Amino acid sequence: MEKFLFWLCWIAYFSTYIGRLNYSASLTGIILSEGFSKGQAGMIGTAFFFAYGAGQFVSGFLGDRLAPKKMVFTGLMVSGLCNLAMAGAKSSGLMTAVWCVNGLFQAFIWSPMIRLMYEYYKTETRMKACVSLNSSVPIGTMAAYGLTALVIWLSGWRTMFVLAGAALIGTSLFWITGMKRVERYAAESGKMEEMPSGETGGSAKAAVNWKSLLIQSGFLFLMMALFVQGALKDGVTTWVPTYISETYGLSAILAITSTMVIPVFNLLGVYLASFANIHWFRNEVRTAGAFFVVSAAAILVLRLSSGRSMAVSFLMLALATTAMMAVNTMLIAVLPSYFGVIGRASSVSGLLNSSVYAGGAVSTYGIGALSVALGWNATIVIWFLMAAVSAVICFLTVRKWIAYRKEVLQIWKE
Repeated sequence: MEKFLFWLCWIAYFSTYIGRLNYSASLTGIILSEGFSKGQAGMIGTAFFFAYGAGQFVSGFLGDRLAPKKMVFTGLMVSGLCNLAMAGAKSSGLMTAVWCVNGLFQAFIWSPMIRLMYEYYKTETRMKACVSLNSSVPIGTMAAYGLTALVIWLSGWRTMFVLAGAALIGTSLFWITGMKRVERYAAESGKMEEMPSGETGGSAKAAVNWKSLLIQSGFLFLMMALFVQGALKDGVTTWVPTYISETYGLSAILAITSTMVIPVFNLLGVYLASFANIHWFRNEVRTAGAFFVVSAAAILVLRLSSGRSMAVSFLMLALATTAMMAVNTMLIAVLPSYFGVIGRASSVSGLLNSSVYAGGAVSTYGIGALSVALGWNATIVIWFLMAAVSAVICFLTVRKWIAYRKEVLQIWKE
């Protein structure tokens, strides 16, 4: 049952990237075929970004109150319908509205899944499952860009949205059918006896002030660190082709093609984080701090080699974003499960995710503005300072997180 549930969640979240990044991958084709300005085309992608970040904040709290099964189904189904609508839309205004709705409902998927991981998995297998689930992000990214390029070459960008819509609708039906199987198995095996209402930690939820525990755990500081993580991972990834092209004179097509290799490196970050946490640091926040240090070191080497060696620059960019994927794995995939004992796994996941996407949204504009105003070298120095400060935040929060984990164990025993 655990294996089946894992692959059910993995396939569902993987499919969201096909119906999310297909727009970014189709951007050049859309501009050329529809005659949109870069500003109009950029606004469509920005609408998704902000709607997704705001949606994470809302869906996290809803995920602890509504049935996760229905929330994920709704998110997949509406996202599929939005992709089909994009295939027929012709004006930039309509496409912006549709893609905004897509972002809002895609936010209904991740946080409820984290709650499901807490409810159905044993303590000893939960972290491994959460870590492996995060591998759907880099693999989904690679698949989205590769499939979109192939479909556009064969048939055009509108066909890609039709295929993505059909895939998401099909996945939503697979999800709801699969979850019925999971629930039936859990009921037959007696694993749901302690959760008759579908919620966990009911007595603990009533006995503790979870908002107070958020402060005690250092959660608010971690939101600051994740804002930077989102800025470095999503913002830097967005501007890598431009940096490579402007610094080394590479053509735009070659620069974009070369950056498709970065998600391959990022996949390593998912499993490096798990290995380092289990064998070295034994603390999710300390592990995140260590990878912020790795990212800062890579960015420093990038600054020293910028303009001198494209190979070294590219390798350091890959290393920096891979370290950020490791941070994402610890703080987004694993850490929220510790709040499941008080019935707040989904809420915490939503809050943390909203911080990540806020950072990504700000940096998408900010990095471009900084590079124009100050140049790439000064912008890279700012990246280094951001990673270094976030490492300090994590290390200062370690003791608070250790104390919170002890509190969680005590609540669990009671």
